Amino acid sequence: MKKKILLVEDDLILVDLYEATLEMEGFQVLKATSGKEGLKILKKDTPDLILLDILMPEMNGFEFLKELKKIKTVKNVPVLLLTNLGESKLDINRELAFALGIEGYLIKSKNPPEQVVSRIKNVLETVGSL
Repeated sequence: MKKKILLVEDDLILVDLYEATLEMEGFQVLKATSGKEGLKILKKDTPDLILLDILMPEMNGFEFLKELKKIKTVKNVPVLLLTNLGESKLDINRELAFALGIEGYLIKSKNPPEQVVSRIKNVLETVGSL
């Protein structure tokens, strides 16, 4: 059975890129282009991991994480943040991100999709879901 990844990302080019890469690696991809859309998906489906952008319209990644923790069926799903923020800007919110339960974060410009897939596999192995 394929592992499900929920990709919450507002950049449609990146959505297509990550989706293609993840599907080639044997994952099923659920897509949301906003935090609100991602939460709707989570009320119907349970992914094995969530890839979450931080800067999005309507609801940012931190707001999404706070809402995620209120949904009993998915509150323990591992989350990897995807960001274009530089290290120094992320440092400001790193403590909050980890307090909200993320497994880690990836800077998009420094991690091509293949490295993102590798990190996903590592997280899934760590949580015993792979």
